[in-house]
Amino acid sequence: MTPPPLLRRHLLIALGAAGIGSPALGCEFFSSHLRIWHPWTRASRVDADTAKLCMRFDEVQRTDRLIGIKTPVAGGARLVGAAADAGAQGLSLLIRAGQELQLTEDGLHIELLDLQQPLQVGRSYPLHLHFEFAEPVKVALNVDYAGLR
Repeated sequence: MTPPPLLRRHLLIALGAAGIGSPALGCEFFSSHLRIWHPWTRASRVDADTAKLCMRFDEVQRTDRLIGIKTPVAGGARLVGAAADAGAQGLSLLIRAGQELQLTEDGLHIELLDLQQPLQVGRSYPLHLHFEFAEPVKVALNVDYAGLR
């Protein structure tokens, strides 16, 4: 019998802190009340100054808001897509309890601004996600494949 998501998360955290149990999948990252699944982008051209950041938020136990992103590969980030507030300053992405939120290339996504270097296929880069309520989460930004742009 599988434990409920919140109990599962607490068990994984406790086992990880104790140094036993299986590690989380390489594409799976946890805050105290949600899971971040597979942050990725495409490889960028040498002269590119932006990149689309995609990922999924699920197992959301408490409504929260993504309010910032820090990474050495970009100078900033903004929300882009249908649900983005065109007049909003900075990053503010509402993540509702009990719902899954998917950021995709063709829909709602985060745009990394002022790229500091080309993003190369097969590489991963550090990415820190900052939330309104949850603690910051360190994730790996994976560069999955090249675009046709």
